[in-house]
Amino acid sequence: MTVHWRHRIWKATRPATSEEVAALEEELSVTLPDDYKRVAVLHQGMAPDPCVLDIGTGNTVICELLTISKDPEFRAYSMAHACEHFKPHLPAGVYPFASTGAGDLICFDYREAAHAPKVIFYFTEEAGKGALHPVADSFTDFLSMLHD
Repeated sequence: MTVHWRHRIWKATRPATSEEVAALEEELSVTLPDDYKRVAVLHQGMAPDPCVLDIGTGNTVICELLTISKDPEFRAYSMAHACEHFKPHLPAGVYPFASTGAGDLICFDYREAAHAPKVIFYFTEEAGKGALHPVADSFTDFLSMLHD
């Protein structure tokens, strides 16, 4: 199934620049996956369609890709802000890149592979302290799992 993108944070498409990508990678001390960068540069802050992701015995809705660009007006939607805000709750090497309708996060997990992060789900409320659940082996695999 092909993923289409609709505006969510901004009313118009706002591609990220290569300088913004490089600055985010430097700030986080990671190399973001190429498949993610190809999509996120063009569709940052946008919602995927389809947007439903199965997690365990339930499912969730992916609301938007967090932004690479830093926009003071929409700071809460930036990947850098999410990483900073959730840093005390996430293990080192886990970086949010998308959010759900329930306030949970979809994250890259670099703990096992520095250049090929897996995709995991961070359930913020589980057991009062959050929990991580495996989702996919890559960003492309994650996108292929989205459905109506």
